[in-house]
Amino acid sequence: MTVSSSESKPQTPQDTQNSNNVNTSHATPDSSSPAAYILTSSPSAAVDPASSPSIANHGEHFITQPARPTINTSNPNGRPTQLPPSISAASLQGLASGSRFLRRTDGKGVVEPATINPASPTTYRTTAEASSPLPLTIGGMVESDPAFQEFKTFTFTNIADNTFTGINPDTNLPPSPNVVPADAAASPAGLRPSVGANITMPPRSRAGMLNSIPDVPPLPMLPPHSLHSAGRAISTASMQRRPSVFFQRPSTASLRSRLPSRGGRMSAGNNEQAGRIHTRRHFVSRRLPLGYSAEKPWLTGQARAEKTLSWIILVSFIIGLAIIGVLTWVGTTEIQNYNYCTVLEDNFAGGSLNTTIWTHDVQVGGFGNGEFEWATSSSNNSFVSDGKLYIMPTFTADVIGEDNLLNGYAVNLTAAGTCTSTADTDCTISSNQTLGNMIPPIMSARLLTRNFANIRYGKVEVTAKLPQGDWLWPAIWMMPTDSVYGPWPASGEIDICESRGNDHTYPPGGNNVMSSTLHWGPTMELDRYFKTHTALTLTHSTFADGFHTYGLEWSEKYIMTYLDGRLRQVVYHKFGTPFWPYGNFPSTYDNGSTVSDPWPANDVQAPFDQDFYLILNVAVGGTNGWFPDNEGNKPWNNGDRQTAMNSFWNARSQWEPTWGDATSRAMIVDSVKIYTMC
Repeated sequence: MTVSSSESKPQTPQDTQNSNNVNTSHATPDSSSPAAYILTSSPSAAVDPASSPSIANHGEHFITQPARPTINTSNPNGRPTQLPPSISAASLQGLASGSRFLRRTDGKGVVEPATINPASPTTYRTTAEASSPLPLTIGGMVESDPAFQEFKTFTFTNIADNTFTGINPDTNLPPSPNVVPADAAASPAGLRPSVGANITMPPRSRAGMLNSIPDVPPLPMLPPHSLHSAGRAISTASMQRRPSVFFQRPSTASLRSRLPSRGGRMSAGNNEQAGRIHTRRHFVSRRLPLGYSAEKPWLTGQARAEKTLSWIILVSFIIGLAIIGVLTWVGTTEIQNYNYCTVLEDNFAGGSLNTTIWTHDVQVGGFGNGEFEWATSSSNNSFVSDGKLYIMPTFTADVIGEDNLLNGYAVNLTAAGTCTSTADTDCTISSNQTLGNMIPPIMSARLLTRNFANIRYGKVEVTAKLPQGDWLWPAIWMMPTDSVYGPWPASGEIDICESRGNDHTYPPGGNNVMSSTLHWGPTMELDRYFKTHTALTLTHSTFADGFHTYGLEWSEKYIMTYLDGRLRQVVYHKFGTPFWPYGNFPSTYDNGSTVSDPWPANDVQAPFDQDFYLILNVAVGGTNGWFPDNEGNKPWNNGDRQTAMNSFWNARSQWEPTWGDATSRAMIVDSVKIYTMC
C-alpha cells in the first residue's frame, strides 16, 4: 500500500478511513534521506516522523491493515516514501501485550518497542531492515466493522496467560519458510522484547493451545457487511500462503459433553475445557479386505419344497405363453383378407351431389325417435363444396318465419309428392299455439344409397368429420333394403358410428366418444342391442377436430366395425351362436302373449344375412333416450314430442352459440367407399 503526503500534517479519522482503498505499489526511496515509518495500533494517533530512526533497506511488501494505523510517509526532504514491496524474506510472530501486529523473526531486523502500554499507542522502530508489520485481521474484518468487536485479537503477555483464538490445524498444507505460526513465536512468561535482540521462542504444542483457550460465550454469525471487509483485509502481497487462522469459539457448556477429559486443571485459571481445534475427518476405506469371502446361499442345496415351488412357477409361465400364442394365432386366422369388388366410391369431386347414387329421406315425423328435425332435400341442408359433402342443420324459422313455426302453418309432404314414408304422421304436420303444436324447429338432411348400393357381406369405409354443437346427433349407419324378418329391429340395424355434438363434459359422452351397435330383437321392447354395443373415446381430441375413417367389415363368419383401420376394432361379433338363444329372450310378453323367434332356426347370421344400404344423416334432439333426462342441462324431457320441441326451441339462447358456423355444425364427408365380396 502506498501512502504519500505532499504536506506534513496529522491525519484525521476521515483521512484514515479513506486510505483503506489505496493499493500497493513499488518505489525506491532516497537512501540518503531516511524515511520514517511510525506504526501505531490507534487509527487516530499521529506520530512525529522525526522521532523515528532511518530505515536502510526496503525490500518487502506492506500488508494492508484493516485496523488502519497512522502512517507518516514524508521524509525530511519532503519526498514521499513508498512502502516496502515484498515480504518473501519475512516471517511472522506475535508481539507483546498491547500489540495488534505481527513482526519479523528472520534476524534481518530488530523490533524495538518505544512504549509497551496497552492504554496508549505502541510504536516500533527498526535498526537494520524495515520490519513488515502484518495487522491482525479476524475473518478479513477491519476494526471499524461492528463484527470485529465480537472477536478477540492475538495478544501475548506471558506463557501462563496467553490467549489464542485458534489456528488452522491442517498439517497437509505446504509450509512457508517465511511464516512462523503464532504459537511458535510466543514470548515466555514475563519476557518482553528488548532493543536490538532477536527472540526465537520454542514451539508450543496443540495441547498447550487448547489449555490457553479462554471461557467465552458462543460467537454470533458473521454479519453480511463483514464479507466486503474481508476482501480488503490482505493486499496482493506475494506470499507463498497466508496465515490460516480459524476462529471457532463454542461455549464452555457445549464443549463439556464433547471434549475428552484431560488430567489436571486447566492453566491460567480455566477450570473447564473451553474449546477444541476441529480437525478434518480422515478417509476410512470400506473396501472388502483381500481374501474376503461372502456367503452365497444360492449355491447351497435347496429344500425340496422350494424346488417344487420353483418348478410350478416355471411351468405355469410356459403354459401362459403357450395360451397367448394360441389365442393370437386363432385371432389372426379368423380375420381374413377377402377379395372385394367396388360397389361405390364417391369422392365428391364433381362439384354437386350425384343424385343417381344418393337419395333424400324426406319426412317430418321424427323417424320413430322423436327427433326435432324436418328432413329435407334442400341444398341448404346437403350440398357439395370443395370436394366434400356437407350435411348441415339449419333453422326452420329462417325459411317459414318464426310465427308460422308456432301457429297457423301446415306442412303436407304427401300433397307435394316428396314424402318418403307411407305414414301420415311422417308426411303432414301443422302448428297450433293453442294446442302446443309446432313445426319441427330444425331442418336437416338424411342421405341414402338404397337405390344404388346395397350389399350383403362386404366392406364400407366413410371418411368424415363429425359436427360440433349441443344436441346434434350424427350417424353413419345401415338399414336392410327389405324388412325380411319384420319391422325394426327384427330385420336388424348396423350402426357403424353414432355420436353427440356436445362437448366432452357431457356425462353420457360428447363429440369425443363414438359408438358402434348392432340392433336386433323380435320387437322394439326386446331389442338386445346392449349385447353388441361398444363405445370408443378419444382422450386428447374429439371427432369434431378432424377427419377419421369409420369402417365396417362383414362376412359370413363375423361382423366388425373399426376406426381408422382394422387394428382399432370397436364392435366385433362372431357368428357362432344364433341370435335367438344368444339374446336369451323371454317366452312371453308382459301381456301374456308368446314371444316367437323371427329368424330361421340354426341361422347364425340372421338377421344380418340380407342386403343393407348406407345412411348418412345429422339428427337433432329426440325423445328415445339417446339424450337421457337430467343429464347435461338438457332443456326438455323425454316424453311428448311436441312438448319437447317447444322446450328445446325456447332454450335456443343456450344451445345455439355452441353450433358455430357451417364448418362446425355440419358433418363433412370426404369420401364413401362400399365393397362387396367377389
